[in-house]
Amino acid sequence: MAYIGLKHPVFAPITAEPASSLPTYGAGLVVGHAIAANVTIELSESKLPADDMIVEIDNSFVSGTISTGIDDLSDEVLQAWLGNKKVTVGGVDVIRSAANYEAPEGGFGYYRVRKKNGVRSFRAYWYYKTKWGMPSEEAATKPDGSIEWQTPSIEGAIMTAQDADNSWRDMATFATEAEAVAWLEELANIGEPADLTDLNTAITAAQVLDPEAYTSVSWVDVAVALDEAVAVTAMESPSQTRVDQAESVLTTAMASLVERVV
Repeated sequence: MAYIGLKHPVFAPITAEPASSLPTYGAGLVVGHAIAANVTIELSESKLPADDMIVEIDNSFVSGTISTGIDDLSDEVLQAWLGNKKVTVGGVDVIRSAANYEAPEGGFGYYRVRKKNGVRSFRAYWYYKTKWGMPSEEAATKPDGSIEWQTPSIEGAIMTAQDADNSWRDMATFATEAEAVAWLEELANIGEPADLTDLNTAITAAQVLDPEAYTSVSWVDVAVALDEAVAVTAMESPSQTRVDQAESVLTTAMASLVERVV
């Protein structure tokens, strides 16, 4: 297995952290074109000695850092990702950095191009809770007229969510690049809100059905599809693809119902 690419870094600010639950996020954005992403994880590595040997080892997650290279930081990204603010000075809009400005905590993700046995896939990563700092800057003149690219490298802290497992990262592997992008943008609330009209109509139609009127085997598919459909409508910002798929599965299951023979 080898990785041969890195793309589509996204960030979404945390809007709420319910107890024993994963965070919820506000509207996110693509922070730029990715150049690098380096992750360092700190584990507890706590050992319990007894009888002249180690009898227990705890290698649980403590914290992590992630350093990413981005081609450019737009004014929008500086504000949404790094906590800078737009102010007006002498009639000119400027982006201000200040010691009292806090960068928001938020989810961060990207995907990598993966190749194994000659087959490409796309592995996407979502870090549930991160906090980023302003990058150091370097500036240099062009030596002998040649070009020296100068791009920012930004470092963030990786923290755990407040769910029961203290989750800190999810990974998902997709057959297509479009699927990886859709997954990340759904998590980061990027894009237009999905149209839930048809899905809600299908849910209403399923909820008024009497399970006793149909065979148990055929009703199981409807029950499972209905639970999934309701879960999709409860999501913060489901993608249109996910909504359409849930509606299709539910309507197909209802169309396949078999009435009980009295």
